[in-house]
Amino acid sequence: MSTVAMNSTTIDNVINTIVISEQPLLTAKLSAALATTEYKIIFEGSTLQQLLSLKWSEEPQLIIAIMDTSDNQVLSKFKVINEQFPMPIVIFTHDDRDDAIEQAIEAGVSAYIVDGFREDRVQPILRTALLRFKQYQSMKTQLKDLKTSLADRKVIDRAKGLIMEQRQCTEDEAYRLLRSSAMNQNMRLAQLAQNILATANLLEPKKRCN
Repeated sequence: MSTVAMNSTTIDNVINTIVISEQPLLTAKLSAALATTEYKIIFEGSTLQQLLSLKWSEEPQLIIAIMDTSDNQVLSKFKVINEQFPMPIVIFTHDDRDDAIEQAIEAGVSAYIVDGFREDRVQPILRTALLRFKQYQSMKTQLKDLKTSLADRKVIDRAKGLIMEQRQCTEDEAYRLLRSSAMNQNMRLAQLAQNILATANLLEPKKRCN
C-alpha cells in the first residue's frame, strides 16, 4: 500500500523524491537518512506500476528504488517513466548481472548500486546521480541544438542557391539579402529560408495529372 510522506524539516531548494522499495526496513533507514536533508519524500510505494497512473500535485525530481532483483519488466517500466518524466533514477539492488546493469543504463538509470545501501553513503550517491543526470541532459540539449543547427544550415544553403540562381548574385550577396529580409520580418533566418523553398516548390511547374 502506498503512502505519502513529508520531511519534518523545512529546507530551501528541496528535491521532490519518490521512493519505491520492496524492503520496509531499508525504506525506514532511507527515510531516516534523508529526514533533515533537501530530499523531500513525496511518495512511497512498493511497485513502479503505482507511479504510471498517479497525478502529481508536486513534480517529482528524483526516484530511489530499493529492490532485490532488476528484471526486464521492472527496467522497462523505468524506461517508460524516464521517457515521460526525465529525472535521475537511483537503484539499490543485489542484482549484479551484466545484462541487468546494461538494461538499467539503457533505461536511463543514473546510478545502479549493487549491495551498497548504507545510510552514510546515500547522500553522496544521490548527489553524484543528480550531477550525472544534469550533465547527461546538457549533452542531449547540445546534441539536439547541433542537429538543429546543421538542419538549419542545409535549408539556408538551399535558399541561398535559389537566390543566387534567380538574381545572378554571389553567395555572400544572397546571404546578406536573406539576413536583412529575416531581420526586417523579425523572423529566424532558417524559417525565412524554409518559406522561400516552400514558395519556390509551390510555384515550380508540375506535370499534368492524367
